[in-house]
Amino acid sequence: MKYLLIARFQGALIGAKMIYINSYQITPNQLIIDATPALMNGINSLIHDGRFDDQDWADHVFTNISTSDRAIVAMLPLMLFFHDDRVKLREILINVSHSWQLDWETCSSAVAIGYIISRSLTESFNHRTIIAQLLDEMTNLHPLLFQELSAIDRLLEQSSSLHQVTQRLATTPHPIITSTVLAIYCLLSTPEDFSIATRRAYHVEDRSQLTCALTGILAGAQNSLTSIPLNGYIATQEKEQWLLTAESLLNSWAGVYHEHSLSRSFALLPASNQAIVTYPLAVASPQVIQRRN
Repeated sequence: MKYLLIARFQGALIGAKMIYINSYQITPNQLIIDATPALMNGINSLIHDGRFDDQDWADHVFTNISTSDRAIVAMLPLMLFFHDDRVKLREILINVSHSWQLDWETCSSAVAIGYIISRSLTESFNHRTIIAQLLDEMTNLHPLLFQELSAIDRLLEQSSSLHQVTQRLATTPHPIITSTVLAIYCLLSTPEDFSIATRRAYHVEDRSQLTCALTGILAGAQNSLTSIPLNGYIATQEKEQWLLTAESLLNSWAGVYHEHSLSRSFALLPASNQAIVTYPLAVASPQVIQRRN
């Protein structure tokens, strides 16, 4: 395994939290800050129940969703939690999109981002073939997204520049699809360099916050927390809390839980000036009666 799974979880969450412009200029991504309540409620739901509860997400997550771009970011916990089962992940992302009444373009974009994250976290990511695999496995994508991803795949084979790619996408009528395709291009053009991928996203002409957030998520999941430049990591707001959140989410996915239940609230993450309370841990073995459903 190239990177620890926990480092990939952390890389995805921290990667979305900042826009790494250069060595001297790091700025928080306002989009992801605005989506923080939805992200936290989604993560806490998965940690508390050990599974996805559609009604719980409708009650506690959707209330914090105001736009389609934030909806995609809010589905990140599901992409991480179900990364090892791409069929189930696709099904859940589609069901959540329907519950939230998202359009087909946004739903398809979420499925595409989730697929690439799944490939990264299962160590089956190949930047030369992943678009072809995505189009082959994730059926029923929106025709426009299918078309643009096919075009980007050809441009990547030709080593096309960011300018050529943005020119190709200039007439794309749906901004969610544009941001999704650009983020995928930024990752695949430099798959092992978080800094360059995220800087490219920033230098797209419209400087979409969603493009930056999705690129940070994809590059962070692929290259893990260790790939994020130290000064960018230090400048990230509430980084310790996000690291603890990623750890709790991974524990819940793996069947590790605290003997004492934790309430579903921001208190799950202790403030920096408070002592961190530790509880006895239990590990559930496969195929036996266990606490999580």
